[in-house]
Amino acid sequence: MSWRWSGTSLVLLAGAACLTACAVYVWRYRRSPTATSLVVVLLATTLWSLLYAGELAAPALVTKQLLGDLKYAGLCILPAAALIFVLQYAGRLRRPSRGLLALLAVEPLVVWLTMLIPATHHLFHTYRPGPAPQTPMVVDGPVFWLHFAYFNGTMWLCLGVFVVTMARTSRLYHPQSAILFGSLVLPLGANVLSTLNVGPFGRVDLTRFAFLLTVVFLALAVFRFHLLDLRPIARSRIFQTIGEGVVVLDLSGRVIDANQTAERLLDRPLAGMAGQPAAAVLPAWAELVGRQRGLGGAELVEEIASAGRTHEVTVSSLTDHLGWPTGQLLVVRDVTERRRVERQLRDSLEREQASTRQLRALDQMKSTFLQAVSHELRNPLASVLGIAVTLQRRQRELDSADAADLLNRLSRSARKMDRLLNDLLDLDRLAQPTVSPERERVDLGELVERVVKEASAELLDQRPLHLDVCPLRLEVDPPKVERIVENLLANAARHTPPGTPVWVRVEPRGQGALLVVEDAGPGVPAQLRETIFQPFRQGPRPNSHAPGLGVGLALVRVFAQLHGGRAWVEDRPGRGASFRVHLPAAG
Repeated sequence: MSWRWSGTSLVLLAGAACLTACAVYVWRYRRSPTATSLVVVLLATTLWSLLYAGELAAPALVTKQLLGDLKYAGLCILPAAALIFVLQYAGRLRRPSRGLLALLAVEPLVVWLTMLIPATHHLFHTYRPGPAPQTPMVVDGPVFWLHFAYFNGTMWLCLGVFVVTMARTSRLYHPQSAILFGSLVLPLGANVLSTLNVGPFGRVDLTRFAFLLTVVFLALAVFRFHLLDLRPIARSRIFQTIGEGVVVLDLSGRVIDANQTAERLLDRPLAGMAGQPAAAVLPAWAELVGRQRGLGGAELVEEIASAGRTHEVTVSSLTDHLGWPTGQLLVVRDVTERRRVERQLRDSLEREQASTRQLRALDQMKSTFLQAVSHELRNPLASVLGIAVTLQRRQRELDSADAADLLNRLSRSARKMDRLLNDLLDLDRLAQPTVSPERERVDLGELVERVVKEASAELLDQRPLHLDVCPLRLEVDPPKVERIVENLLANAARHTPPGTPVWVRVEPRGQGALLVVEDAGPGVPAQLRETIFQPFRQGPRPNSHAPGLGVGLALVRVFAQLHGGRAWVEDRPGRGASFRVHLPAAG
């Protein structure tokens, strides 16, 4: 008997040739994992087409049965290959693992073993000739129905993945996805209708006719729409690997997509976020999302700090090709490290500016110091030189009274220069951390009274003096206390007009003593009360005060601190300034 090639058989052979050409093209020009799975799909379909054409044209029943069994080799491989291809095309799988391949191989092995073993072959199907040569009849067994359920379940799962992929991709990729969707749904629908004998479809095998359309669709997808370019995968790869977190919301404010960076930022997988409202998934950003929606689509950018991290969140509207809103897009950047570096740079700049200001202040202080030293030393030095020259040249012409007066003035100028130099030397020496007071137990009231009486005539220049002291035994460093009293008297004379009264008191304070020097002068402005105790500082307008080095009050404070006390100034009741020094008991 000869082979009976009908029009259907020839069309199936032509389809197999077309699919083979597609497989060769894909294998030759594309070297990606997705191309490999597509080649397997094409070859499995080609195998089924060839064997099905041979089954229809075979002259003998034995040949028909053999070819009918062999065509299931392609049908068993097709679901697994199609599932892997669809997952790769949708960007959900890169390379199938060994475990997945082993799981997908279970069903084909069961089918093949059932058909290879003669004792179990009837459990799959029994081949019997039909009334017409080209219409064989198959009596199905339980294993066939398991295969049927597995085959259709897997293929319809692929269709579901395609539907989701099409919904999430841009309109740019819809033609490509629609072609693939049609190439799957047509043969699947036809196979289900024919196998289940639904209405008139049970009398005609629609699968072979739907296969023709599948061949056309796959050819269009490969050659016309560049299926192997796989632009949705490229787009998905970029979406998943960019450094910013991306979250997509629908019009109802529910999460419909997120990339891997967003999953890490939110510490939740996409499966746990999908379909959830933004307020539940993005509590820190929900207020910004609602505010952007209320602005009618204007883009909002805001930095939000939460859980010790700082994120720059950009919320914008998503629209379709007609401009109608379809949802919202959140782009989240973790800027914690950037802000930390910016703060460090800002702090460094502030420190540099502070150092610059300090250097300028020191330079200004140096200029002020040099001016003060030159002025303060010039007068007594000129007096000393003048008196010395007078005594040298006119010694014999001077009577005893004039000579005594010149010698007294010479002594006063020399002591003034000595005090100035001692102040400068003490200020430098006391800056060392190892200096400590040499304490002696003395009567502080008697010590202060003696210093005032000895120095008042020279320092106060006949200003009225009121002295109020009481016996008070205390362990102090007597030379340093003398310097405190002398500097306070000199300060009172320098900053008050002649004839201004000065008061000096010593009174108990706790277990220590309080030394007070007051005057009825103009007083000290509140903004200068700390400045005047700093070295070489006499306030922002030194010309408004009598000239000086700006060292005396600084030494007063340092000497007080060496004793564990403090020095300060306050307003005198009525008018004037009250300089106070607290000297606590030792220990």
